[in-house]
Amino acid sequence: MKENINNIIYKLFLLTTVAVLFFGSIEIVRTENNIFKVNKIFINGCNLVKEESLDKQFSYLINKNIYSLNLDDIKTKILEDEFISSVNLIKIYPRTIILDIVEISPIGIFKSNNSNFLIDNNSNGFLCNSNISNSVHVPELQLIKNIDIENIFNSSEYKMLQHIFTNHLKLFNIIKSIRSNDKNIIIDTTNFWISFDREHYIQQANHLSNFFDYTNDENHYEYIKFSHLDIIVKDKTAI
Repeated sequence: MKENINNIIYKLFLLTTVAVLFFGSIEIVRTENNIFKVNKIFINGCNLVKEESLDKQFSYLINKNIYSLNLDDIKTKILEDEFISSVNLIKIYPRTIILDIVEISPIGIFKSNNSNFLIDNNSNGFLCNSNISNSVHVPELQLIKNIDIENIFNSSEYKMLQHIFTNHLKLFNIIKSIRSNDKNIIIDTTNFWISFDREHYIQQANHLSNFFDYTNDENHYEYIKFSHLDIIVKDKTAI
């Protein structure tokens, strides 16, 4: 009986030793073998952010073991850039990392005191340089009053842009700029202008969107304006 117990203990000892050596070998290969050292970083989704800047910032990941990378730390560093709203980090074994970037989605640009601000649909403003502002094609808010970025989101011009972006994307896509006077908010497109009453611009924007859906033609007008909810159109071919 004692001999059987000794045999069992001996066999368990051998099995444990083999298991330790086997898994230890795998761990050595996993952590030290060059096969698992990062040699490629692909960056996707950059428009506002320079891809070269991210590539340089994370060049330290090259030759790091792909298993030992701290993805949370990398993600935190990426999200420090205010133009990046989220990021998906993907490991492609054995040696590739993908940074899939999702940037903010600006709906307009506002220029004040020689500064450019991108504005989004959630009342956020982002200071940007002229290179970024020139590369992003969104409507410009042109206010007659000297107003700062903190107060732009209370303006009728911003609220109108926000409403059109949320509810009438077809109309939003033809807007070049929004300006105003004491009584009207005026949208400039590439081909014509549209004048809305300050008191009824939401209803009028809804009405105009339905009109465009019905006519399916936004290229032959000189201007469009309103008398309450009645649309007044001047065609370019009219005399």
